[in-house]
Amino acid sequence: MPKKKYSDEFKADAVELYETHPDMSYTQVAADLGVSRGAIKTWVFQARKAAGAVPTSAPDHPETPEEEVARLRVENDSLKADKRALRTDVERLEEERAILRKATKYFAAETTW
Repeated sequence: MPKKKYSDEFKADAVELYETHPDMSYTQVAADLGVSRGAIKTWVFQARKAAGAVPTSAPDHPETPEEEVARLRVENDSLKADKRALRTDVERLEEERAILRKATKYFAAETTW
């Protein structure tokens, strides 16, 4: 299915509609105009980027070493917790699998057709 081409004026009007009505969502604007939600979202992002409202590169103030260490520690703690949760899930799934194997053997031996 070929992509539809929209004029720059139409895109600008769609962005203006979204920006001037804070109570409307991307989905509502898209439905009103008959375009996809993703198109509206992309156009709004591009307009904000062109206006300088969206940062396009690294922040003006880089992290200090202390801030970076603190951020990395928080990430590391979060990853450790995720790893523990995953290990618990794996153990539970292995136990369930073993139970199902035993049940399959039991029912297979019981049926004599």
